[in-house]
Amino acid sequence: MLHLFATLGGANILVYGEVVGYSGSGKVSGLVSVIIPSFNSAETIETCILSVLATGCAPLEVLVVDDCSTDKSPDVIARIAAAHPNKVRLVRMKQNAGPACARNAGAREARGEFYFFLDSDTRMLPEALDTFVNRISCSDAVVGVYDAQPLNPGVTPLYKALLNHYFFSRKGVIPYEVFDSSRAGIRSDVFHAVGGFNERLQWGMDYENEDLGYRLTKEYTILLDPKIAVQHHFPGFAKLARTYFFRVALWMEVFASRLKFESGGVTSVGTGISSGALLAALSFAVLSILPLPYTTALAMAAGVMFLTYLVGYAGFLGYVARRKPQFLLPALILNMFFTAVIGAGAAFGLLRVLSGRFNISLPNVPTSVG
Repeated sequence: MLHLFATLGGANILVYGEVVGYSGSGKVSGLVSVIIPSFNSAETIETCILSVLATGCAPLEVLVVDDCSTDKSPDVIARIAAAHPNKVRLVRMKQNAGPACARNAGAREARGEFYFFLDSDTRMLPEALDTFVNRISCSDAVVGVYDAQPLNPGVTPLYKALLNHYFFSRKGVIPYEVFDSSRAGIRSDVFHAVGGFNERLQWGMDYENEDLGYRLTKEYTILLDPKIAVQHHFPGFAKLARTYFFRVALWMEVFASRLKFESGGVTSVGTGISSGALLAALSFAVLSILPLPYTTALAMAAGVMFLTYLVGYAGFLGYVARRKPQFLLPALILNMFFTAVIGAGAAFGLLRVLSGRFNISLPNVPTSVG
């Protein structure tokens, strides 16, 4: 068992695992390095690692980067690494630095020609890595999707899984702009050429994925392939509402810097229009019941905007009706609520943009991952 300290851009890491015949330079042709950042993931990390090994993809290595966890997850990872010494390695950060730093640290230690990044609260489906290997032959990076069945029970996780799966899968294989690192792979030389994940970003809400994707697409290609799928633990109602609001508010500031929607997923033009339409419908409906002139016109405007919202989400609601008809009404109610939250977050973000109270910028200079 090798125990090795290495200095990586100012952050020390400790590597546990066998690295047979590896000198630290060059890459092993055809090898896929699955890189999993982990922080207090004791409840999910074993399922995640074993799902990767169960794909049967070869050649394969799994690097799990522990970001100074305070639970039992390092012990769980070390136990799996001991049982699979030629496949699994534990990389331990000396200080907590966040997922972008953890992913870059894993990439520095990886030997593969290809990197595949995976979150610790996911379970990879059996065909995911083989599909990735086939798809990466005609692209520089490939992004997968979340499966329609969540790993955790509950109405909200099921809704979120269905929503994400529909919007990320409906167009098939398409060019894409965001490197969704919870389930995405890339050629190792391309990853290092663009500088890896930006460790200096302070925006939060996982926007290192957008940043890396935008830098990649300036010179390289990213494909979204729905056949590369993982199951995911989704947040509950309250946490999802908070995440939607603040993430969309930040996304509006990103949008102001780019003036461009994504090609697919939940931040495309169609979902943007639908969210705005529902927010407008609610606003007109409230105004129509106040003692104001033109209440009839306001009520009609509310109806038109609500129909616009329904048309925008008709495909998703039809998908739910076909797949889980008993879930259609809860899905509609949750969709209306969360779409309203998204609209409110977008309005808040837009106000910040118009008032000049934002400082998001998209860096042109790559960071360094060695």
